[in-house]
Amino acid sequence: MEARATVQGRRLRLRLHPTEVFVPNLMSWLSAAHMRVRRGDAFLDVGTGSGLHAILAVLLGARRSYGTDINPVALALARANARLNGVSRVCRFLQGSLVEPLASRGLRVDAIVYNAPHFPGRLVAAGTPDRLARSVDGGAAGGDLNARFLREAPKVLAEGGRIYNPVVAWSDPETGARAAAEVGYRRAVLARANIPVWGRGNHTRDWLMERPGRHSFAFAFRPRPDGAARIEELTLAARRGPRPPRLDSRVVVDFRADR
Repeated sequence: MEARATVQGRRLRLRLHPTEVFVPNLMSWLSAAHMRVRRGDAFLDVGTGSGLHAILAVLLGARRSYGTDINPVALALARANARLNGVSRVCRFLQGSLVEPLASRGLRVDAIVYNAPHFPGRLVAAGTPDRLARSVDGGAAGGDLNARFLREAPKVLAEGGRIYNPVVAWSDPETGARAAAEVGYRRAVLARANIPVWGRGNHTRDWLMERPGRHSFAFAFRPRPDGAARIEELTLAARRGPRPPRLDSRVVVDFRADR
């Protein structure tokens, strides 16, 4: 399987593994469309999977990009995708949970995107392959792992650094909000969207496999009570920085199921 995508005006290719590695869902693409990368940043993609955000960060100007994941198959795939996109010299993929692989090495970054599980474990479909189930299971209600990440992120966040964090109605957003308040993050909403059921968890993988070809996602889906989603930029700065620029959220993905 392969996806060719255009995000923030950058083109990239991703080889995908449908049974062993999380396939980017709509929230992944929404995060990719709204994460801000400044030229010269050191960047971290937490829960990198196929390497989407780490690779895109370099294409947007990062001088160094890291990806962490607990899945060794994902790390091998991310490294292969970095080579495929010509950015392997500045991408480094490390095995471990959340920010621990960087914290244990004394590394700090200017920006982090959270791409790790934030889906209720109780809603993971029965029969989902083990590694795919773990790739979306954020705890019983879905927000536990994200809250842990928010508490641990300051260990690797450089002064003035930013976090790009998804907040979704179907995954216990209150738990993450309490953790953000405890740490003292300033929060700014970069994007809002309504995400259909097929755009959550591992469902996007199935949707794309049934509909190979070119898709343009503008995130203009019909509102529903459980579909509210947003991307927040979190900072620890004492003063409020400049207002984040408004980005075009449209993402084009050409999905090829036979690769």
